[in-house]
Amino acid sequence: MVHPNLSEARGRVLALAHIAARGERRSKDVALFLLDLDRHAASLSSELCSRTYRPSQGRLFRIRDPKPREIYALPFRDRVAQHFLMEATLARIERSLAPQSYACRAGMGTHRCLQRAAELFRRRAFVLHIDIRRFFASIDHALLRALLDPMTPSDLRWLRDAFLDQPVPVERAMFHFPGDDLFTPATRPHGLPIGSLTSQIWANAFLTPIDHLLSSYLGIGTFVRYCDDILVFHEDIGRLRTVLEHIGQRATLLRLRLHEGKTRIYRTTDPVPFLGFVLRRRERGLSIRLRGDNIRRMRGRISLQAALFEAGAIDVEDLRSSLVSWIAHASHGHTRAVVQRELSRLSLRCRIEENRDAGEEPRD
Repeated sequence: MVHPNLSEARGRVLALAHIAARGERRSKDVALFLLDLDRHAASLSSELCSRTYRPSQGRLFRIRDPKPREIYALPFRDRVAQHFLMEATLARIERSLAPQSYACRAGMGTHRCLQRAAELFRRRAFVLHIDIRRFFASIDHALLRALLDPMTPSDLRWLRDAFLDQPVPVERAMFHFPGDDLFTPATRPHGLPIGSLTSQIWANAFLTPIDHLLSSYLGIGTFVRYCDDILVFHEDIGRLRTVLEHIGQRATLLRLRLHEGKTRIYRTTDPVPFLGFVLRRRERGLSIRLRGDNIRRMRGRISLQAALFEAGAIDVEDLRSSLVSWIAHASHGHTRAVVQRELSRLSLRCRIEENRDAGEEPRD
């Protein structure tokens, strides 16, 4: 939907600010924006209608989840502007996506994708796991712009380009492809920052040609894709080798490179990592276990939340929310024993801290 006048745009900015603030109202940036919402909404909507809006400089920080990643966090005002853009384009993007794509879609998500992968593990003998090297850092701007043009209203393409062309200090993938000269990777714009709404949705849409290659050209609908994490299932290992060859060719046309060490064909009786779990077909069914690094990251997050709670920085509801969120995620696998063990560890830590505060020695 395009917003033709200032009054309508201001109304949408007000509504979208509340949507963008969900779960983040305690953030200082969000709180300051909402504290003077009318003034901020009037200013932002005026810039959007006059096409003078430009994104501000965000904050870059690094995490390890499980491998090192650079996350780019935009100020809240710019996140509202991204919601404004996505509201006008998301329906068209959604219509272009294949039903086997699960990321950034209402009613889909990680757990629906995992559930469908589990169904296919039970029914097929082989699975091709596709891994793309430095996916977000590799996304080519010219190819992405051409993909998005039919899905973006003509009078909002300037806003798309404002985000796409914004200079962001994130890594680039310096890969060469057929026809490139020595300097092409340095001079051809590419790379999307991890952490913004537009990056998530655009990155998911960027691999739509591979979805249609599988389902339409190769006639294989037994696959699942969560952004750049792809599993393709079949009974014939030879057919999967052909699929891998075709995907490699299409990836090259998209200026993407498959990870040779992680892209491979498995038997479904082998342990296969996917979305933080390890899936494996057994004689009596299917095993879905949490990956070890998933458990270690959970321990780190919960320990941090517990420390913040003990310091009075968060309340018991925040701590409870973190626990419930992780338990809900873990419950999609066969993880009852793991969850009970980790809850026991946290309970023991809490008892030790209580005894320490009371001046008692911890009991064995």
